[in-house]
Amino acid sequence: MTVKTYRFIALLGDGRERFSDKALDEEWPTEPIVIDAFGFSDVYRYSGVVFLNEEWFTKYSKNWRNDTSKIDALLTDLIKYTAKDVHSENLAKIKDYLSSPPETLEETIEVWKRFYDPELRVI
Repeated sequence: MTVKTYRFIALLGDGRERFSDKALDEEWPTEPIVIDAFGFSDVYRYSGVVFLNEEWFTKYSKNWRNDTSKIDALLTDLIKYTAKDVHSENLAKIKDYLSSPPETLEETIEVWKRFYDPELRVI
């Protein structure tokens, strides 16, 4: 008998319909959890992150053009709820961003946009 251990993958941004369950199942065994504007549930520990569109951050802060604090807090929580000993390229990108944030808002937005992977190859 095979026991399946689910890996919880955080989905950020609108556009869940753009990726099929089959595409996510390639990261099997995976349980995709949509992170909505209300934030995180401490029930899950995430093994990876998928950014569903290039402007994913617009869903989480109405004031993103002027203040990055809400998005930074969201990304900090994502790291906080990371499973131990995971290897996720996107989580590494988030940690790099948080440890050395860009100096200007324009640069910050460019970094946020680069988290998105239209091919769903990076989790």
